[in-house]
Amino acid sequence: MNVIFGLVAGTKFLPPNVRAQAVQKLGKSRSTSAAQQLLKLSGTSDPDIQGDVLAAIKSLGGIIVEPAMRQLAQPIPPAQRAAAKALALAGPEAAPALQLLTQQLGSSVLELRVAVLTAIGAVGSGGADSVAQVASHLASDQIKEAAAAATALGRIGPAAKSVVPQLMGLVGHHEKAVRDAASTAVGKIGPITRVFVPTLIEQLEHDDVGVQVATAQALGKMGADAEKAVVPLSRYVEHSSRDLRQAVMDALAGIGPGARQAEEGIARCLDDRDWGVREAAARAAGQAACADQVTVRRLVNLLSDSRGSVRRSAAEAVGRLGAAADSAAPGLVALLSDKYQAVQLAAGKSLGQIGGAAAAQVDAVVALLESSDQEIREAAAKALGAIGPLASKTAPALIAALNDPQPSVVQAAVGALAQMGASIKNDLPLLAGNLSSPDDSVKIATLQALGHLAAHAESTADSIQNCLSDANKTVAETARATLEKIHRAAQAVAPR
Repeated sequence: MNVIFGLVAGTKFLPPNVRAQAVQKLGKSRSTSAAQQLLKLSGTSDPDIQGDVLAAIKSLGGIIVEPAMRQLAQPIPPAQRAAAKALALAGPEAAPALQLLTQQLGSSVLELRVAVLTAIGAVGSGGADSVAQVASHLASDQIKEAAAAATALGRIGPAAKSVVPQLMGLVGHHEKAVRDAASTAVGKIGPITRVFVPTLIEQLEHDDVGVQVATAQALGKMGADAEKAVVPLSRYVEHSSRDLRQAVMDALAGIGPGARQAEEGIARCLDDRDWGVREAAARAAGQAACADQVTVRRLVNLLSDSRGSVRRSAAEAVGRLGAAADSAAPGLVALLSDKYQAVQLAAGKSLGQIGGAAAAQVDAVVALLESSDQEIREAAAKALGAIGPLASKTAPALIAALNDPQPSVVQAAVGALAQMGASIKNDLPLLAGNLSSPDDSVKIATLQALGHLAAHAESTADSIQNCLSDANKTVAETARATLEKIHRAAQAVAPR
């Protein structure tokens, strides 16, 4: 049957959806014969099905390894390249192919070498034995090859620490792709790189802005180990290059709390004319815990920035600052109606992080449960859950939201009620009413909420018991686990 699916998938005059379905069935087959068919298809570079083929190969995991190794051993470069790409999708499970992959690094075909380097990197720390061979390709005059080698070494991680000096040399490479790959690799290899911080600080003074950007990126990826670079980095917050200003902000965000000594420069970049710099500066302010009044005021201003990604970054930052940013509460409530769901969710989470000031805004949040927009209702419910017991007076509104026509809103309301704690114990029978919902996801969320409130949920045991025979296995298993939690909670308080 897999041969037939392979023939259907490879027949170009058939409709693309029919061919895609055949590919998907091969992926679900999870057999060696299906893997062989998918390897054949992956070598065709057919745009109609290529994405489906790669997804199907990835779903096979380790099943693809043995067939791919056999194909890699055949001296046919296009087939070998397809095999290497398949092994890259297998990730660490491709470790048995490492020796064979390393042998192919001597190929005269550039695209095959690049595919092999990618596959070795995908093995991760299991590729440690190939570090020297991979590092030899850092000196390639082919941009793709040198970048692929650097990327592979970064994915191998700390086991590649011996080649950090070579990677450091590439941070100043004339080609951006190589610089970026090298700087990322230096950060991923880990603590050993801290000894190179002074060298990178010197390289910040390079006369090529591209090199300065890559250097800042490398420092940021080192995290707290690069704290000594905070002051040198802060000298570039007003540089004419927006790329460098943004890279500096990203680096300070990566360094974390130790970057707070650069708060003045971070605050200045919160007002930068470039939105990418403002977004990165907001991240830096949050990660570095910059809680000065000027910084907080500028972050609050960014909650109404014209760019959605900036608004989200600012919302996340004030959440990290907690009570120090309580003046952001009204602005965060306003963002629950933002046109982007990611911004809404960030605002809701941050409301829960800033404490008492958010509790004063719950009436405004409750009003959003009546919005005609599903995403806004969902965000409002999640925000009340994030605020938790301080928002317990909103329980009636959340109980009403259990009747929302949209399952995602009901799930959000269920989750929010679970965060209210003992204050809603008398409302649990109403919550348990959701166990008769036709939507399995709602039933599961309700069972999980009752499990979270197990100490007060004994009155709902009969309703939960009815779910043990649910046709959905996950519902039944969740019901069983919830009953066990309730039983244990009852035993814990029973007189001895």
